[in-house]
Amino acid sequence: MRTGIILCGGRSRRFGKDKALLTIDGMPMVRRMAGRISQVVDEIIIAARDSAQRESLAAVSAVPVDAEIVCDPVRGYGPVAGILAGLNASKSEYSICLACDLPYVNPEVIDALFGCAEANNSDAAIPKHLDGTLEPLHAVYGGSMADACHDAVGRKEHTIRGAISLLERVVFVPVESLRRFDPDLCTFLNVNYPEDLGVMA
Repeated sequence: MRTGIILCGGRSRRFGKDKALLTIDGMPMVRRMAGRISQVVDEIIIAARDSAQRESLAAVSAVPVDAEIVCDPVRGYGPVAGILAGLNASKSEYSICLACDLPYVNPEVIDALFGCAEANNSDAAIPKHLDGTLEPLHAVYGGSMADACHDAVGRKEHTIRGAISLLERVVFVPVESLRRFDPDLCTFLNVNYPEDLGVMA
């Protein structure tokens, strides 16, 4: 079994409004992403910032009927809290954790990342660019990441890198190896500014 966790708790300060509520091609982006990854996962969990955001997502029909919505257990820890909430709710050994602003997330890439984690019995499979940049919000994590996030919160460590550093077995997947599934690596294209929507149109 595999789980897809979409992290919606970001404040979207650069974008200017809640990106989780953004509509692309007439469909809320969270719902669009859920539809794409549903091809390769068995359950979908939406990690909302709080109950107010959960209600906002429901109001615009952004959440698929069969998806579970969870809320961050602590404030001020961003994606660390979202990953913790999502993994605690996940029924799977491995879960893909995704930022909510990836309109072109690629199911084949997701499947490949799951395969890397499973084949290596790792705690995480994280894409890594040639310049060393990681994609921790487009990565597969095992249940041990929940413990790492919990420990990070206990240490007042707010970064995902801090949580990842507590894991023992991390596979860094070269993004170039993923081009055979996604030649232009559009799966990593996120929406940071309103003008990005024109680029993607």
